[in-house]
Amino acid sequence: MSFKLGNIEVFPPHFSFDFMKWRGISIGISGLLVLASILVIAVKGINYSIDFLGGAEVTVSISDLSFDHTKVLKLAEQAGVGKVEVTTIGGNSKSSENSFVVRIQRERGQDEKEVSSKADDLYKKLEAGVGADKIKLDSKTNISGKIGKEEERKGYFALLLSFIGILIYISLRFDSRFAPGAVLCLVHDVIIALGFMTVTGRSFSTSSIAAFLTIVGYSINDTVIVYDRIRETQLHSPKMEIVEVINRSINQTMNRTVLTSATGLGALVVLTLLGGGALEDFALTMFIGILVGTYSSIYVAAPLTIWMDQFLKRYGWRPEEKAQKAKQKKDPNEIPPVVIRRRPS
Repeated sequence: MSFKLGNIEVFPPHFSFDFMKWRGISIGISGLLVLASILVIAVKGINYSIDFLGGAEVTVSISDLSFDHTKVLKLAEQAGVGKVEVTTIGGNSKSSENSFVVRIQRERGQDEKEVSSKADDLYKKLEAGVGADKIKLDSKTNISGKIGKEEERKGYFALLLSFIGILIYISLRFDSRFAPGAVLCLVHDVIIALGFMTVTGRSFSTSSIAAFLTIVGYSINDTVIVYDRIRETQLHSPKMEIVEVINRSINQTMNRTVLTSATGLGALVVLTLLGGGALEDFALTMFIGILVGTYSSIYVAAPLTIWMDQFLKRYGWRPEEKAQKAKQKKDPNEIPPVVIRRRPS
């Protein structure tokens, strides 16, 4: 292994590692993580935010700049109105006041009038803690639980459509060996990221849906890069064993995979540390998704492709014949590449 700062080369040109040697262990680890995530979700339950359960939203402006996000959240929790979320909006170092959005989540079985009454109690508590002359009520909004249910349904439907679309695309772009691995890889990434959110108590909001859709897009992009290199390697070496083909393809794309993932993770670290609120949840979910997605492109999608290849060969499917036919369809007038040989010094 080597690291080159100029042109940012992490691995040498002829880097070689037997990734598929550990495919049985990697699939076992992935299976355990997925199973653990499902159990956590089933036992603890997804921590749905106000976006899906409904509730009330109070926006206040505080002229006392000593009241930051932490102090406002503490006051809101002391109000005893249930689960609350606080988000800082607007303002800067030169601003004369800070603005906050305080959200009260509706508990199951509560009606909208009860939640609205809790919003009034919350504002009175904030007013008593900050001072009536230092706080101003900008707005108070009730969020219907029916709208939240509709948003939840749309979010899950969007994820389902993305999986179906990717399955169709991979089947048409490559062949039947690749599609199952790609889709199961995405399911693997989403379940583990959702399990992480549940374990850490992160709220599942509309921004979480956006995070999962982004994880799906990022993961499939990384997987397609590896798949495309596998297809090219098989086209030029049709008699090479599928395990060796996949190992060579992964090694050839390692620089691209590592550098792309590192760039995205670096940006997400900054958002996680400085974003706060919903942006922090989005960035942290994305961070876990990219880590798991980079791993699964190598150690989930590729092993599943090997097993699909072995399964289809039992029924007479021969990828070597397909590759040979593809070679024969090439333009006969195609000019071969020029190879320059240098004399040894």
